[in-house]
Amino acid sequence: MKIGEFNELRILRGSPYGLFLGDENQDVLLPKKECHSSMRVGDTVRVFVLTDSDDRLIATRRVPFATVGQFAKMRVVSVTKSGAFLDWGLDKDLFCPPKEQVDPMVEGRSYIVRVYLDEVSGRPACSTRLNRFLQTEGWSLEVGQPVQIMVVARGHEAITVIINGEVKGSLFPDEWHEDLRVGDVRPAFVKAIRKEDGRVAVSLRPQGYERVMDARSRVLSELRAAGGTLPVSDRSSPEEIQRRFGLSKGAFKKLIGTLWKEGVIELEADRIRLR
Repeated sequence: MKIGEFNELRILRGSPYGLFLGDENQDVLLPKKECHSSMRVGDTVRVFVLTDSDDRLIATRRVPFATVGQFAKMRVVSVTKSGAFLDWGLDKDLFCPPKEQVDPMVEGRSYIVRVYLDEVSGRPACSTRLNRFLQTEGWSLEVGQPVQIMVVARGHEAITVIINGEVKGSLFPDEWHEDLRVGDVRPAFVKAIRKEDGRVAVSLRPQGYERVMDARSRVLSELRAAGGTLPVSDRSSPEEIQRRFGLSKGAFKKLIGTLWKEGVIELEADRIRLR
């Protein structure tokens, strides 16, 4: 039976307090308030297993914000001398020891944490010391590969992200065109893996041919939505092009040049127009 994770457990017997799940070696109580009238002895139920305030195993059908080994953004509900307690979507709050806090936590604030199983107490706990749980090398990834990222910090030069819950990566300003906040989870693509150290850069846009086609569709869609004319051209500022299309100025010029050669658009001094 895995504490801090979901388990598929068989219903063994009923009691006035709920249903006992497990096997001949170990069982856990699913409280009566979480039992359904359709549940029968012998059925298999998917439950999350944790410990109660008396360190007894308890099961719940509720879904926490993260399980052991996962990262999530959680809000601090209280701070004591022994540590902080965070809301992770369950009745019992998640404990964060002082030694696992990069900076002392503040009640009411939210933090990106990693859930782990404390070896001494056997209870789920969390940490803001994310680096010790992350790989910095992305040799297992491939350029162009679809991935999932979580935003963990915003810097002046790049956004720090967690890739597939395992690898630390970077998202640079020319690779996104939307407002991203700490804790946001997005689909993304591996843009580059640095040969010297394996560090990974990602993009919110597909790479290679797929990226070009994605940008082409976006420009044409905006043209149609605007009635066939947009007040942008190869003279527009890089900031304007980035804001509107999420493209660098060089990539935008190449794209509209291709569309012009294909006879799809007309190029004017201060605008582009559908033919």
